[in-house]
Amino acid sequence: MGIQQRLGNLWFWFGSQGYEYVDLGRFWQILLFIGLVLWLVMMWASLKPALMRKSEDRSLLILFLISSIAIPLFYSAGLMYGQRSHLVTAEYWRWWVVHLWVEGFFEVFATVVIGFLFTRLKLIEIRTATRAALFSTAIFLSGGIIGTFHHLYFAGATPAVIALGAIFSAFEVVPLTLVGFEAWENLRLAEPTKKSPWIANYKWPIYFFVAVAFWNLVGAGLFGFLINPPIALYYVQGLNLTPVHGHTALFGVYGMLGLGLTLFCLRALKPGHRWKEGPLKLSFWSLNVGLSLMVLLSMLPVGLLQAWASIERGTWYARSAEFLQTPLMQTLRWLRFPGDILFAVGAAFFAWFVLGLLTGHSYEKESAAGQD
Repeated sequence: MGIQQRLGNLWFWFGSQGYEYVDLGRFWQILLFIGLVLWLVMMWASLKPALMRKSEDRSLLILFLISSIAIPLFYSAGLMYGQRSHLVTAEYWRWWVVHLWVEGFFEVFATVVIGFLFTRLKLIEIRTATRAALFSTAIFLSGGIIGTFHHLYFAGATPAVIALGAIFSAFEVVPLTLVGFEAWENLRLAEPTKKSPWIANYKWPIYFFVAVAFWNLVGAGLFGFLINPPIALYYVQGLNLTPVHGHTALFGVYGMLGLGLTLFCLRALKPGHRWKEGPLKLSFWSLNVGLSLMVLLSMLPVGLLQAWASIERGTWYARSAEFLQTPLMQTLRWLRFPGDILFAVGAAFFAWFVLGLLTGHSYEKESAAGQD
């Protein structure tokens, strides 16, 4: 209604602010900020007893708390401009949210929470997880601000500044990838030995966490760096290579992280009861293969052809109906269907499994008491 100008002067508060990634109406944006603060209160209530004990994982928990504080704090940057602020002011604070909140502190949060859970599952050592979390935090604090510069192409930043931003932004994916790689290696070594029977109970949460590390490397790292250097920004900014990065980084990292954390919590609700692995197995592979297919069969080819058209004739041509409505481009767009359908099937199986935890059809008849 706000976009269609049916809200009058209230469009800014209840419609769309009109800024990509910070497009919520200000009223809903404030509600989201309040929700994040309430989430932080719950995090503190859970972490406080553990922080009072001087245990081996205390350093990791402190980093977890700091990253939790930073999530609502840096989202509040999106409240720093008003309805009639200058475009430069609004864009400045918007990129605080996009880069420092999403690509910075969420990256640290993901590294810390996955590292902590892997230590509890005995897949990696606390020392390794703490080093990775400190590495991630150091990269963000020393390079995360510099990494913001790769967003400043349209602000007229020089190629050297944008190049530094692209490089430091790409560094942010390294710690989480290393954590996931070590956990995967230890998981492969532990399964044949049968020395850790609890692995069977937490197998699928672990698989989703490993998927986070994989898509963090591919989606956030490889596809992110593909569009961030100055020469890439000049030719392909805003073309279909951008959503290639967006899809694989957003769902591949934070979507898989959300699903993994959900399964981890659900596993603790009824300890000692084995899950039926069929729906989860189908869900996991359908989501990952579906995401891969929608990118490899459609979005990536469309983006590469657009990049070639932009280099040869100009961005205007790469975005024109004359180019985008050719039979080849139409076919490539329709090729999103196989990946999209498979992805939707994975989501449906996940929902069916979670529903089955309520009705009981997702549990095996024989329990596995004492293995959790």
